[in-house]
Amino acid sequence: MKKAFRSPGGAGTAECGVSACVMAVLLLVLAAGNASAGWDEFGLAPKEVTAAPDTILEPFFAFVIGMAETDSLGSWRGSDVSAFALHRGRESRLPMERLATIERRRPEPGSGGRYPGAIVRAEWVITFDSALDFPLPYSIVGYHPGSLRVSSALRLVELAPQDMTLAWRTKREIVRHPVSTVRVFTCESGYMLLDADAVVDHLLGDLLDDAWTVGFVAARDGDQLLGLSIMVGRDLRSIYGEFDFARDRIEPNGRPLASALAGVTRRWLDPELELFPDPWVEK
Repeated sequence: MKKAFRSPGGAGTAECGVSACVMAVLLLVLAAGNASAGWDEFGLAPKEVTAAPDTILEPFFAFVIGMAETDSLGSWRGSDVSAFALHRGRESRLPMERLATIERRRPEPGSGGRYPGAIVRAEWVITFDSALDFPLPYSIVGYHPGSLRVSSALRLVELAPQDMTLAWRTKREIVRHPVSTVRVFTCESGYMLLDADAVVDHLLGDLLDDAWTVGFVAARDGDQLLGLSIMVGRDLRSIYGEFDFARDRIEPNGRPLASALAGVTRRWLDPELELFPDPWVEK
């Protein structure tokens, strides 16, 4: 039986420019922080990935964002992604030698409306040579916080992108801020979790905890690409992490904009939805 899911307590809200919804990578945005602390057609030849801005330093993220933005469908081998990284002249921080395949395909007929107020644009299947367990390749406020465990296969769902206006309250006023091309990626099968190091967990307290990934969000704030990892802790408290693609780093202190975006997209990233696997069950 699923446990009750605690929705975030932040003040972020959104107003959608398209009626009846407030919609929001696969991105392996490898971060963890709690909200209160502020913390990509099967069978078709794949298109060449062209939309890979140099402002995305990590090659894997650039590859995935490129597939999503060009709406490319197909299957790629891990060697294709490695060749892409070599062409960009940047070495990935992620264990690319373990990556077997990435596939982006259309959803099965009749399954595109399984998320209320959203349309499924694509499904992603990522496979590795086996389950992964490796040190998190990014630091959080100067600490390497622990290890990342990933199942041998992940299946994610990409919701159609949408523009929205986020809102949050300051001491004096309600701030409204537009963001565009908001994409939500939900993890429907497999797992990815952060196993926090006990010593670092003790040092950082509520800034860091074991975190189970529910999905990812990518959005554009003007020319800047914003990345979020949406997670829950072992007690199912709401957690999110912000990633800066241009600087290739985790942002330790959540901005109001990121907090608001995390809050409004959780309507599609609630573990209580029957579309998700049970948190903290590694299978």
